[in-house]
Amino acid sequence: MSYLQVPRLNFAGQFQADPPTANNDPQHFDTANFKTNYAIMENGEANPNGWWNPVGTGAWNFYQCVVTSVTYKDGSVCDDPAIDPIVGTPVQGADARVAGKIVDLDPDQQMVSQLWGFQVNLGDVSSGLGFKSDFKTAPFGDISFSRCPSAGGDTRASAFYQSALDISAWANTTNSRYLSELAADGDTEPKQLSIKFVVDAFNMKSPDAANFTFGRIAGSIGTQHDNEPYRFIAGRTLNAMVPQLTTAYAVIQNNSLIIDLGNSFQTTTIAGPFFDIGKLYGAILVTSGNPVILGEIKYLDADWYSNTAGIVTLHLTDEQVTLAESNPIGIIQPQEAAPASVIFSESASGTYVRADDFVFRMSPGDEAKSVLYATSFGKPYAGQPIALAADASAMGAPSGPQNFGTPAAAFTFPASITTDANGKAELTMKATDPGNPRVYIDGQLYGISYALGTVAPAYGSIQNPSQMISALVFSDYAIPEQPNWVEHIQPIFQQYADLYPVMKPIVDLSNFSSVVGKLYILKNVFSMEMTNPNYMPVTRDLSEAKRAMIRKWLDNPVYMNLDSKEDLVQALQSAIELEHATIPPYLCALYSIKQGANHEVAGLIRSVVLEEMLHMALVSNILISIGGSPSIGHPKFMPAYPGSLPGGLRPGLIVSLKKCSIDHIRDCFMSIEEPDEIIIQKRQLLRNNALATHEKYTIAWFYKEVLKALENLSAAGNITFGNEDKQVTQWSGTGKLYTILSIDDARKAIHEIMDQGEGTSATSPDDNDGELSHYYKYAEIVEGRHLIKTDGGYGYVGTPIAYDQNGVWPMTDNPYTGLYPDGSRAQILNNQFSDIYRALLKGLHRTFNGEPQYLRDAVGAMFSLEVIALQLVQVPSGLNDGTTAGPSFQI
Repeated sequence: MSYLQVPRLNFAGQFQADPPTANNDPQHFDTANFKTNYAIMENGEANPNGWWNPVGTGAWNFYQCVVTSVTYKDGSVCDDPAIDPIVGTPVQGADARVAGKIVDLDPDQQMVSQLWGFQVNLGDVSSGLGFKSDFKTAPFGDISFSRCPSAGGDTRASAFYQSALDISAWANTTNSRYLSELAADGDTEPKQLSIKFVVDAFNMKSPDAANFTFGRIAGSIGTQHDNEPYRFIAGRTLNAMVPQLTTAYAVIQNNSLIIDLGNSFQTTTIAGPFFDIGKLYGAILVTSGNPVILGEIKYLDADWYSNTAGIVTLHLTDEQVTLAESNPIGIIQPQEAAPASVIFSESASGTYVRADDFVFRMSPGDEAKSVLYATSFGKPYAGQPIALAADASAMGAPSGPQNFGTPAAAFTFPASITTDANGKAELTMKATDPGNPRVYIDGQLYGISYALGTVAPAYGSIQNPSQMISALVFSDYAIPEQPNWVEHIQPIFQQYADLYPVMKPIVDLSNFSSVVGKLYILKNVFSMEMTNPNYMPVTRDLSEAKRAMIRKWLDNPVYMNLDSKEDLVQALQSAIELEHATIPPYLCALYSIKQGANHEVAGLIRSVVLEEMLHMALVSNILISIGGSPSIGHPKFMPAYPGSLPGGLRPGLIVSLKKCSIDHIRDCFMSIEEPDEIIIQKRQLLRNNALATHEKYTIAWFYKEVLKALENLSAAGNITFGNEDKQVTQWSGTGKLYTILSIDDARKAIHEIMDQGEGTSATSPDDNDGELSHYYKYAEIVEGRHLIKTDGGYGYVGTPIAYDQNGVWPMTDNPYTGLYPDGSRAQILNNQFSDIYRALLKGLHRTFNGEPQYLRDAVGAMFSLEVIALQLVQVPSGLNDGTTAGPSFQI
């Protein structure tokens, strides 16, 4: 028994699917080369960016669905709520938890998307009518991209979901005949029901429309019995003989032929009526003679689809039932002077085989089972061989690695299985470690094709992904004894932060402090069962071993362990990226100052920029000296603005690209450069009992940890210093660019960075050479006077520093590549700026990777950059809000 048999309920309405789409492109999983525009909406075919819905939540739900009709056991139909109160009753998702989730198996297998954690509630149990249920996880089946020929993309497509509903609550005090008949098939109430619904007319093209991410749905609910598959009908399969149409399914029950055509026809418009392809009739296709016509299928009647979900019932005589037991059934179109055209038909032998479970996630060492059902003219086909073969032809996307199904030894299964007396055969699949063949995507994809008989289908001959088996085998992973953020957690969380930007306002997974601030929530979601809609990650593409490692870390969130050369190299690379991350916001403020205005303010900001460049060079020299290679200019080198500092340092601080203003300098720049002791003083003022301990996860703390690691590893003989010929020595600004040949040189370089930046004492604002540290330079601007030594220490009582906001261009906040109108002067100049900045970073990469003499060319790019920027900030942004453009610093 299934949804197709009586008693049956039909419903119709809308669904919402809100999938995140930045993860639709496999290349976006390459964290090292992820670009910030991959997280924003597509902008035409030339700029796919994060595709059509990068901020999708993954949510899936019913919307405004109601019961349209019921069919009782005697075949009678009711569509009147006065006769049966179940008619018109809402069919909806969860009422006491979040919506279900729609999840692809993998970016390289998006054609078997599953619903996880979805609930189906009929009516209101508390009012005495309906039930609550859990939808057993299922992928969509028979996806077709010919449903609406006039549409494009997913709007053109349709597919069905079929599964079981596990009943958790039941009520029928209002005496619905449908619910009474449904319960009569079980005990006092059914424990499980069958559901199937077709989805189409999905709006993925109009983000400003009210129905964006919504589509049409029509479905049915009926009984579910033991020994039946959950996800398809083990009955009569009517293959479409016309390429534009899609498979239909049928059963014979109580002298009735019941055919499901819900996913079979094409529509004239999006969510519109079906195309008129002429009169259609159900028929028995006897081997000799004319087809035996069983009745007309009135698919063009008004509201036929919403009222019936595409299901038609044709009544048979006893003789016709007998005839159908050994002859194919089909749907025909009679012709006046020629044989009838066959539109749908069973195979001549009436045989069919299909796997119930056909989507799997496996870890090395796992064993998974799938039950295949074979039928002949709708009856179990016993004692029949089923041939199987490896076939990964259904996998793949336009980009990314294409080596699916390898190594073959990591996913094994028998070449043949045999059906039992019930027409069922159990397939056992075993997984071992596939290694890391796709590099930046965990695990490997495998596929299995199958067919009745002793010969498996030819590779690539099966075009329907739901008639194959797809499996994702995760790479093996050894859980470290003490996981830490830098080495183990951040590389995983960074990928999720990139691909699912909708999470950022809740928890920025790329940011240590943000993650630590949400430990309780993260512990909760990472410990949930996979079927829970709150399961993390929503995409279910992380192995259980890595989830276990994350849970272990959440219990003891260590930031970093710098106890090896490899760890230190990684920390120094992070330091380079940290120093660089402060330069774009400082430059934006500098560029926004009009020529000839705020002269002293501009000079102070420029001096800080130059010293940040010195810091980058000092850290690069340290890294080079111990045998490392600075990586400058890779896509992840550029942080996203607004956003946190690299590594999650300075918790709670959001760095933005804005025009110069006193507020921005005070709230952002001074916070970046704030000395440890100032932070401690503020904390003590807020909390009288606060201990005078140094704050963790500040920039100063980070550099102290790096210095400690340099000293410890040097003393243990694990690192040595050298490579003088590769280091950069040219520097003409304030401070000193050290050549690093010893631990003493490295120590001096670290102290130079800390003294100039945020590591200075509140009682010693200069860095011992008369040059104020960055925090106090910015404080001078905010206070409007120079900081000088007084009898009581230091005070902002020196000569005035003039600042006039009218001397600043009204640059738009946080400019980005897609902000400016196509073809506008702002867009052209911003693109030129980006090209020069990219060239600058490439030049610096060459400079610090064996070509120190290339520094002059890099400096030349810096001057060209300023020329373009000064033009850019004077050009209208095109946003019609009175702002001018600004550099996006996206490469």
